[in-house]
Amino acid sequence: MTNKNNNKNLYVGYGVAFGLLGGAIFSTVVGMFIKTPIIWAFGPGLGILIGIVIGTIVDSTKGEK
Repeated sequence: MTNKNNNKNLYVGYGVAFGLLGGAIFSTVVGMFIKTPIIWAFGPGLGILIGIVIGTIVDSTKGEK
């Protein structure tokens, strides 16, 4: 049997990676002004969540072509 999904690029992984990076950068910038460690809990987590949503949207629209 062959897997028909071999040619499908999954952007969810890219979304997780760039979301984590973007969340860490966001936490660093906000952490300079707001001195609380809680920003390091929510910044990368929120970035990953946004990255997963964007990656899923890109994957679902790519299959429609």
